[in-house]
Amino acid sequence: MKYYFDHTATSFIEQDVIEFLAEQLINNNYNPAALYTSGIEAAASIAESARTIAEILGAEPQEVIITSGATESINTALKGIVFSPNPKYKRIITSAGEHPATNETLKFISRQLNYTIDYCPLNAKGEVNLTELESLLATNQYDLLTLIHVNNVLGSVNPLAQIVKLRNQYQPDLPIHLDAVQTLGKIPFNFNKMSIELASFSLHKLGGPKGIGILLKDKATRLEPLIHGGGQQNNLRSGTENPALVATVAYILERMHKKIEQNNQVITELKGFLLEQLKKESIKHQVISPEDAVPHIISIAFPELRAETLLNILAREGIEVSIGSACSSKKSERNQVLQELNLPHGLDQYVLRISLDKSNSQTEISDLVRIIKTALDKYAV
Repeated sequence: MKYYFDHTATSFIEQDVIEFLAEQLINNNYNPAALYTSGIEAAASIAESARTIAEILGAEPQEVIITSGATESINTALKGIVFSPNPKYKRIITSAGEHPATNETLKFISRQLNYTIDYCPLNAKGEVNLTELESLLATNQYDLLTLIHVNNVLGSVNPLAQIVKLRNQYQPDLPIHLDAVQTLGKIPFNFNKMSIELASFSLHKLGGPKGIGILLKDKATRLEPLIHGGGQQNNLRSGTENPALVATVAYILERMHKKIEQNNQVITELKGFLLEQLKKESIKHQVISPEDAVPHIISIAFPELRAETLLNILAREGIEVSIGSACSSKKSERNQVLQELNLPHGLDQYVLRISLDKSNSQTEISDLVRIIKTALDKYAV
């Protein structure tokens, strides 16, 4: 038995994506910078794929930058702003609920460039505290506002429309970067209608291979490139472009776009079934994720057994869950997002993150609950 409940960390590549990518690697693998026919056709394929990607994400083709993943996209956005001619204030505003890809990049910028980083606290739902954000925007001048959209630990959704409204009120020229890794496939996304300047994505969260990401950059926003070389992608990300991978990005986004409502309905039903089963079995627990979180992420505290112990028991039974962000779970630090919630003392050490996908089933969830109950009956303190 092997059941996977960590789709927030990564998702499975489905067979049709594997077949599409394989076909592209065989037939669409020429250098798009070449001047002979095959190179020209490869360049045309990239242009067509960029149009598809842009249309689905509500952007223009020239606003699409293909990267190696969200970490590169975030690094390019944040470092690109501070190294560009734009910065005036050497100050960035972010939240206390960011992914390590953002946090570690900001630490680098602070350390190397003497930037001040202001961390806006979270409210009880794990969203940016709008009162505190307004106070920061009214008090200081910033070069960048960078925020996660859907929190990868709680599933809470930052109120982007209200955040943009505050930006427009106090600092209308302040660019906003959005870590939208957990947004795609869960919430409708339209870059230009959101009135933001930068957004980062990763395809392996959507059933794609690892090593592919997207950065959207508004046409008016200036970035200094992170990678220098032959000037590909409008001189923003040099390196030989891979037409097969770009075509696969377009393919994955098209299939995602067609099924978003259907998939969300299935996942919402699975989440409801999970909570029903926990209640039915009288398992002592506390749901940490807010009620209006995206359905695929649910963090639950089991206060009678530490999360790391419960995770290891589940793993021995072939059930895979998480205790936070997969990108930082091997570090010994306590989870920053959970600590921000002011939970009862030490409760953050008892929280499991269960993330669902349409590929999960009620049978799998029943087995998950059964094994949790058995573990608690045997080891609860």
